[in-house]
Amino acid sequence: MFKMVFLFFEIGFISFGGGWASLGIIKQLIIENKLLTEKALQDAISISQMTPGPVAVNLATYIGYLKYGLPGAFLNTLFLVMPAIIYYYIAKMFLKKFNLNKNSLMKSLRLGTVVLISVTFLSVLKPIIIEKNIISAIIALYALILFIKTKIDPIYIILSSAIIGMVIFSYVSYSL
Repeated sequence: MFKMVFLFFEIGFISFGGGWASLGIIKQLIIENKLLTEKALQDAISISQMTPGPVAVNLATYIGYLKYGLPGAFLNTLFLVMPAIIYYYIAKMFLKKFNLNKNSLMKSLRLGTVVLISVTFLSVLKPIIIEKNIISAIIALYALILFIKTKIDPIYIILSSAIIGMVIFSYVSYSL
């Protein structure tokens, strides 16, 4: 259990930009350390997206629970967020000591966050393309078009996509 907990501490330590930005790093480290298979991780990511809260925290909690029950869930969550708390206090000290402008610092971090989120998006999309899962690709395209072309709240787009997927996949074989 300690290997898993410290893995999530490492993920929290090297991840920037929130849950979506850190999913690529999480995916790589979880698979490299054989905590979950790629398919099991994709399922865990899907479940983590559907539950309220930050996706990385939900994923850490869920994986901890899968592997070691409540103690694993609690420790994974704690060790994932602990580096953010440490970073907060270090950043606060630097901003105060060197009289840095907080807005300039935040603007400089945005590009890295956009890149991390883009890489994560592509890593989630890759299995759909490799498996040639046409139905999932169509649902993802539907969601993307709705997001770009309408002012519908993204939560409704996500929920409608999930419902469509559940209905279709309950009647159709997963890989077409």
